[in-house]
Amino acid sequence: MDMQVSASASAGEYGKITDAELDKIRARHGKIYPINFPYIRHVNRDSIEHVARGIGDANPMWTQPEHARSSRFGKMIAPPALLYGAAWGSWDLRRGQGLPGVHGLHSSDRWNFFRPLYEGDTVRATKEPYSIEEKKSKWAGRTFLQSDMLRYYNQNDELIAQCHMSFIRGEREAGKKAGKYTNIPKAIYTDEEIEEIDNEMAAEEVRGDKPRYWEDVAVGDKMQPIVRGPLTVSDMIAWMMGIGSPHIRSGQHWLAYRRQSPKVSVKDPVTRIPQAVERVHWDSYMAAEIGMPDAYDYGSQRGGWSTHFLTNWAGDDGWVAECFPFYRGMNFLGDTTRIKGEITDKWLGKSGIGYVACSFDSINQRGENIMPGTGVIALPQKGKPLPTTVVDWMADKP
Repeated sequence: MDMQVSASASAGEYGKITDAELDKIRARHGKIYPINFPYIRHVNRDSIEHVARGIGDANPMWTQPEHARSSRFGKMIAPPALLYGAAWGSWDLRRGQGLPGVHGLHSSDRWNFFRPLYEGDTVRATKEPYSIEEKKSKWAGRTFLQSDMLRYYNQNDELIAQCHMSFIRGEREAGKKAGKYTNIPKAIYTDEEIEEIDNEMAAEEVRGDKPRYWEDVAVGDKMQPIVRGPLTVSDMIAWMMGIGSPHIRSGQHWLAYRRQSPKVSVKDPVTRIPQAVERVHWDSYMAAEIGMPDAYDYGSQRGGWSTHFLTNWAGDDGWVAECFPFYRGMNFLGDTTRIKGEITDKWLGKSGIGYVACSFDSINQRGENIMPGTGVIALPQKGKPLPTTVVDWMADKP
């Protein structure tokens, strides 16, 4: 089959950004929608361990029940990334999202964590659309930043966490024509370079049950880095096994989804078999359709890595109160990312809790910062452990 004919034929499957579609989205702002079909409802040893495996996190708090029982929590708790499985990986987070067939690139997540989720808890989420703003972009033509507020509750209806989640929405055809990323070379390594990356990964430090006291931390302190990569399709599979997938479905579920939302699938150029648009994360043809030189990671996957980076540093006795990663540039198959950070501020809250702020960068082998971000961590003080329920750090600011 002629590829050019196939490509032009498939163009009709792609959505357009119209004023009518934008008006539909704005009409939904301020309304709260429950997530009815999450990937994770029950917080138990299985879901906790699956998420930890999905982000490559060997912290014993998530993988060793006996370690967790000896911690201040007294039992296993969920890693922060588990909350992606309660909403992002659900089958209905995109309900009411609008702009059918228009591509989305994850832009940022501002997470605030208030309470732990314990083994035996259940979790539910809600979505509140609140913003869509037009942005200038070199990647695609008419481009918008679309934002939702996600809130997470336990079985007692206590607020566990919230997340301001944003996406860039751009037309696939325009992105392909722009060719912003076309000339990026594929990452190739020597055996020695792979060994060096393996050694860096092996040197990763998990603070664990060794307390990091607020008094001992100074502005300018460097944080123990982590390395992720080289990125493979297996990394994407591991992520979906832990967190779920918004579009990957089978059999009757896939048929019903395509009939309900025809633009969620794109036909293979050779076989004409409809496949999930999500295959940009492992299929080079589909990636090329939006102007990418190769398949690339999930933005939220990087978000899981950022929470992993912060919980490693905080240890069992600390608490990650905020994690705010920005997804900049692309993380293509074969890329290697090194996440590093430093402490930028420290203070005592009105409650007497000690907080530190940090910034972090995620540098790939091309020297690009594909995930800058910031965080806030509550730390114990000598003779003054943290409560298991940490107040909202923003409300606690002096």
